[in-house]
Amino acid sequence: MDDGTVSVPDEQYERLAALAAARGVSPETQVARLIDDAYAGLDADGDAPESLPLGVCDGSDEE
Repeated sequence: MDDGTVSVPDEQYERLAALAAARGVSPETQVARLIDDAYAGLDADGDAPESLPLGVCDGSDEE
């Protein structure tokens, strides 16, 4: 992936920084992981909904 600039609003940066701190990484690393996860989500061979952590859904309307 090419390096680029990502703008994060101040109110969201605080949440991002807290999430990154909880995971022991820098906010920049956390943003990179979120972007990578978003691209991985485009993969049709992604995880089955049953394998996702509790409280996470795959975005489908199935129950």
